[in-house]
Amino acid sequence: MADAQIREKVNQKLIESGEYERLSQYLRQKLIENGWYEQVTELASDTLRAQENPNFEKLVDLVEPEALALVPEFVKVELLSMIKRFLEGIVD
Repeated sequence: MADAQIREKVNQKLIESGEYERLSQYLRQKLIENGWYEQVTELASDTLRAQENPNFEKLVDLVEPEALALVPEFVKVELLSMIKRFLEGIVD
């Protein structure tokens, strides 16, 4: 089975079980608690001010790598752990 097919099946199981929403809520909560939204908002604002002809796609291209890097490591680790536990539960 190709990686894309596996990813699609996992996404389908996450959505069907309600786990996707639970993981999304966890991520949103942790990002808010740790100031990520404020940091990314400031980064986006600064980037927009520096652009001569701002547009959304260019903004995303410029901000996304740094925004992803700003996600606290413990949040990434915990989220991956939660996904792993879910996958172990559906494989058993």
